[in-house]
Order: sequence, then structure tokens, then C-alpha cells
Amino acid sequence: MKHKTKILHLKNGYDLWGASFGDPNSPIKILALHGGPGDDADEFIVWADQLKKFARIDAEVFVYEQLGSFHSESPDFSKKENVDNYLNYNYYINEVEEVRQLFDLDNFYLAGHSWGGILAYEYMLRSEYRQHLKAGIVFSMNDNIDDYVKQINKELLDMFGEQEFKYMKRIETSGDFSQKHYHQNLIELYKEHLNRDPNYNPDDGMKMMAEDVYHHFQGNNEFVVTGEMKNWNVSSRLPEFDIPVLETVGEFDTMSVESAKRSARKLPRGRFALTENGGHSHAQDHPKEFFEHLGSFIKDVKAGNV
Repeated sequence: MKHKTKILHLKNGYDLWGASFGDPNSPIKILALHGGPGDDADEFIVWADQLKKFARIDAEVFVYEQLGSFHSESPDFSKKENVDNYLNYNYYINEVEEVRQLFDLDNFYLAGHSWGGILAYEYMLRSEYRQHLKAGIVFSMNDNIDDYVKQINKELLDMFGEQEFKYMKRIETSGDFSQKHYHQNLIELYKEHLNRDPNYNPDDGMKMMAEDVYHHFQGNNEFVVTGEMKNWNVSSRLPEFDIPVLETVGEFDTMSVESAKRSARKLPRGRFALTENGGHSHAQDHPKEFFEHLGSFIKDVKAGNV
């Protein structure tokens, strides 16, 4: 695996961990935005190799970990001024643009997973930023949080029934997430809807999460949205996009499949792809199908067919 590590020195004085993987001579450049928020970027390390393996595409994939995430520097978020300055959409959107400049990217693909999908949407909505893009890839993120919340509540009810659903909601209302039974239910939900790889361990997946960032935007876990994300909605603005955009979700995703289909229809140059039997991390639990879809989209963008 070819790779090159790059420490990204931001104008605000903080440093981010970054790297590139794949073929530096390829004209196909992909900047990948991780989820969480506050997660790591490990899922993208294999993207260049898997695009070549499953779609016969040579690409160079650029990754970085956002401010506050595990391998990057973090402000002291116990200080209100740091929360005010950095834990907001505007900061992280502008950070994407600064990273683009530091990687010297233009005419590139912007891919965002989950929270990274929010950042991708918001970046694409700014015409001065969108002009640098060849296409966008929204990986498991609906264009509004209400559809996401409806989906996760349906999945919780379907899995456990009404009595357990009410129990989970009582815990969420009380904020007492330490109960063992609640955690056991979450583990089942994560295995069914987050990552369907039989070797996936949800507890291991959260060990590198930056909790200050995650709790501020999301809440306690993937089935609770109580943070700043809860009112986010860009659905009405999708017709503004003038570049190709892929909406890709897993069949058993925490994101609504129907919502993603509607988004693709609203987008002037939208494309929808479903990974059958996939979860929220369907690039990991079903890589062949995911990268075949992604490769097909990239080929169609190159050919002007989307």
C-alpha cells in the first residue's frame, strides 16, 4: 500500500494528521471526510486499494482527522471559548477548505461518511468551494436529521418491540446511559445497523472517538440525536447543486433508504446506489458491492453520463 503522511498545519495554530494513499499519478483524487463526529479516518486507508481491486480504478485518496479527533490536535473543550470557536458547522466546513488547499487539490471528488456527509453537503452548498469539485459522494447521510431520527426509532421498535422501545426512550430522557441492559440493546442495534461484519465489535469501534466532539454534535450514541445536529436540514437546497452527486446507503443503514432516494431525485445530477445487506458502514461490511457502485459512478462522471 503506497502512502504518504502529511501533518497539516492550520492557520489557527493546530495540527491535523493527514495522509494520502494510492497512485499519485492518477487524475482521480478523492478527499474523504470521516464520521463521528470525532471518529478516526482508518476506514479510508484501504479505499485506494479496494477501488483498484473491485472497480479496476487507480485513484489517490486523501484523508485527515478533523480537529479534536484522535490523531489530530485538540483544543481544551472544557473552555467555553474553544467550544464557541471550534464546535460549530462553520469551523469544520472551513477546515475542509483549508485542508483542500494544504493537499493542493482541485477538480477532485469529495466523499463524506455520516457526519462527514453533513460536511460534504455543506461544503457543496458554498459555490466558492463547490467550484473546486468534480463530484460529491454522500456516504450514508440523509439530507435532514428528522428522516434519520425516524429511521433509527423504527429500527429500535422493530428490533425490540414497544415495551423495550419505551424503556430505551426513558433512559435517553433521563440521561442515565450507564445501565447494562441499555448498553446490551445498543450492541445489538449496532451489529444490525452500523456494521454487519460478524467480526465487528461496537465497543472497540468507540475507543478512539473524541467524546467532547461527538457528544456536542450527536449525543450519547448513534441512536440518540440530542446535540447540535438535531435541527440540521438542507433538503430544500439540493436543487442548487450543479455537480454530480452520489447518494449511497446500505439496505439496513441507520439512514433512511427512501430519504436518500428522494435526495438523488432532487439533485440535478444525482445518482443513488444501494448496498444490499449493508449497514451504515457498508464500505466495510460489503466492500465489493460498495466499491463497484463507487467505481461505476466515477466512470460515469468521467464519461459525462451523470
